[in-house]
Amino acid sequence: MVANLTGLIGERESALGQGLAGLKVAVVAGTQSGNALMVAELVAKRLCGVAGARVELLPEGCEIDRALSEADVLVACVASHGEGDLPDEFLVAYCGLEARAPDLSHLRYGLIGLGDRTYSTFCGGAWKFDRLLQRLCARRAGEVCEIDASSQPFPDEEALLWLSGWLEEV
Repeated sequence: MVANLTGLIGERESALGQGLAGLKVAVVAGTQSGNALMVAELVAKRLCGVAGARVELLPEGCEIDRALSEADVLVACVASHGEGDLPDEFLVAYCGLEARAPDLSHLRYGLIGLGDRTYSTFCGGAWKFDRLLQRLCARRAGEVCEIDASSQPFPDEEALLWLSGWLEEV
């Protein structure tokens, strides 16, 4: 199923992603169990197929402020941990970005949140990161993709569907 879905979406993304030609795209994962990293790797791989886009998957736990200052577009895949918290490794990057507070007014971004709807703080980590990016003047393109682990066992499928639509917004 994923292979067939991947092929269909890939053709459409190639046509839609022309707006990314020549742009530097950063993909970042905030993960606790590895699901957000898996989604980020898949998204980065898919975006590498967009003609002319320069895609960088940022290492987990890196100081992301410099990378985001140099990027034109960001796709963030952020899981929630505990009661809507950011994942442990990503919290370090988040706090560094918050402390240094670079001007990100040049940056457009898309957000994929992974969580569990049985918690009242569903996708809380992703929404925290969204608020920080907006405080730093980054501009969100499109809707946030919220993936519910309690009903969607394959987050990659939902992320790919979202990515296809998101490319129309960028």
